[in-house]
Amino acid sequence: MPDMRFEKRRQWVEEQLTGFGSLSAVHRRFLSVPLMRSGWHVLIDRSEPFPPPGRAGAFAVGPTGVFAFVFSDNVPDRSDLTRVRVRAEETFVNVTAGRNQYVPHMIELLVLTDQVTLPPLSGVYTMLDPKTLPQYLFENAAQLARQRARDIAFGVAARFDRFELISADDAPSAETVLADGLFETADLREDERSRMLKRPFKDWMTFLDPQQLDLVYRNFNGPARFSGPAGTGKSVVAIHRMAHFAKHHPGRMLFTSFVKTLPTYHQSGFLQLAPHAESRAQFIGLHAWAKGFLRGRGTVIEPDDGQIEDTFSRVWRGVARDHLTPVHPSPSYWKDEIHRIIKGRGLTALEEYQQLERKHRHGVLLGNSQRAIVWNELFDPYQALLAERGLKDFNDLITTATDELRAAPQDDPYGLVVVDEVQDFTFVELRLVHQIAGGTSTSRLLLVGDGQQQVYPGGWRMRDAGVPIVGRGAKLQINYRNREAILAFAQQVNAVNTVDDLDGAPSFTLRDSEAVLPDGTATLETVAANAVDTRVVDQIRDCGFAPGDIAVITTTRKDAKHLRQLLERKGFHALSLEHYDGTDDTRIKVGTVHRAKGMDFAAVLHIVRESALPDDAELSARQIMVARSRARDYVWECRIQG
Repeated sequence: MPDMRFEKRRQWVEEQLTGFGSLSAVHRRFLSVPLMRSGWHVLIDRSEPFPPPGRAGAFAVGPTGVFAFVFSDNVPDRSDLTRVRVRAEETFVNVTAGRNQYVPHMIELLVLTDQVTLPPLSGVYTMLDPKTLPQYLFENAAQLARQRARDIAFGVAARFDRFELISADDAPSAETVLADGLFETADLREDERSRMLKRPFKDWMTFLDPQQLDLVYRNFNGPARFSGPAGTGKSVVAIHRMAHFAKHHPGRMLFTSFVKTLPTYHQSGFLQLAPHAESRAQFIGLHAWAKGFLRGRGTVIEPDDGQIEDTFSRVWRGVARDHLTPVHPSPSYWKDEIHRIIKGRGLTALEEYQQLERKHRHGVLLGNSQRAIVWNELFDPYQALLAERGLKDFNDLITTATDELRAAPQDDPYGLVVVDEVQDFTFVELRLVHQIAGGTSTSRLLLVGDGQQQVYPGGWRMRDAGVPIVGRGAKLQINYRNREAILAFAQQVNAVNTVDDLDGAPSFTLRDSEAVLPDGTATLETVAANAVDTRVVDQIRDCGFAPGDIAVITTTRKDAKHLRQLLERKGFHALSLEHYDGTDDTRIKVGTVHRAKGMDFAAVLHIVRESALPDDAELSARQIMVARSRARDYVWECRIQG
């Protein structure tokens, strides 16, 4: 009986395609592939001759995406394919689903030939023959719910008379396999497809709101910035800009951040958008990039956290401690003063430090005499001891890389540089990324961040670093990540935005955001220190989420390590956020709020050790707000008592 069902479907497909007299047998064979699988729709260009010159001959739309069929017996020229892509994207502009629009650059160009004999142009298209097309169409990860795929195909057919729409949903019911394997069974069970589509990025792959989509395509003619509160899709839009660039322009791309694990996390998303551009896109933390760049120029700088900490501690135990403890008692405060204010601002003389419009860190305003003590009794001795020991710290790494780039720019410059979580960069790091992008007023540099999510001390304005972005940027406001209860919970935190809008203008804060997703669960509980372990395990078992969708976010590294070990002892598999790359994973993610920045999870267990929070109330509030806003559907915040 399966053969009879298949034969009915095959006959139906053949009848539909026979009506197109200009189609060759090879064309019909290719077009029959998606039509043999329910949930797929084919738009065939009626133009004659077929295939039409300079355009795709047909589009296949189904659960794994939208595919432009380019029929050719030869390897197409890159410029010809660029024109085909532009016209294909124009065909799908303004196709809507609710309040969102389809992302046209998600169309994949498939060059179809009877026999693949030559390699395709790298990163431009995929070349397939009749035997490899089914696997490519059906075994990729799901991107579209079936109804959305149908809406896209029918929407385009209604707008353009030149297309004939054939929907496999109209065919006799048959899901079977050809004996020669042409229509192989794909592992696309509906329950798996639905689970995948619950992740926001899976939806953002193919649909963005009109403002987001506009920012993907807008031409800024120089450095630009995207700002906006947590959950508004800043990073997603930036990744889409990279994907669009990759599909329309040659050249290398760089995605970097101060948070060393964040680039790898976003790399997996980029590769879903532009899988053929992997060799041209570098995702790497800024410090690692600087080390590699200098190593290539014959200079090795490998800062060691332990040695740097020991150098500072030795200096602090001298005269500096006696003079500066009455001003602020924490050695960490003064360590940050060196790393994020003095060296982070690139200051080289006491006079520069005394003239600096220094932010009021922890409410402390230093006068000239106190700044002289900081410089003469702490900073100068620290620099001298570094030199004596033959050491360089991370600021030295950054400034050395900047100087080297200015002296000798890269032979193969990046076509696009994206910087995420830029609010946590120091002044000198900001100058370095500008230099990496070319250091000019026309550099393709995109800075993404939110001053309200700054979790490290310091502060600056773009214009102070010579990065000209005024008039080139946008603020996002609609929250697509957090369900209503989660957003309301995060909005309770009075987290002040001290970086303004990254160029001195007022910015939106999380309290200005509006939620798109309803419902959600947010709970705050105070737990005795000796009961925290039990409550964490209970929450994981009772929250209703799969382990791979849960993150445990802590205040300290010590707590993160302890809880990760606890979960392993209790039979759960856990993964440190230090090693999480953003791909689907069945393990519970565990790490500090600093490592969770820029990420999102269905469920978050936030373990707050208040004694370990920064003594700066504003910085402490921002860390709590960042942790809460990582959750999409569920957050449980545990305040440790005692």
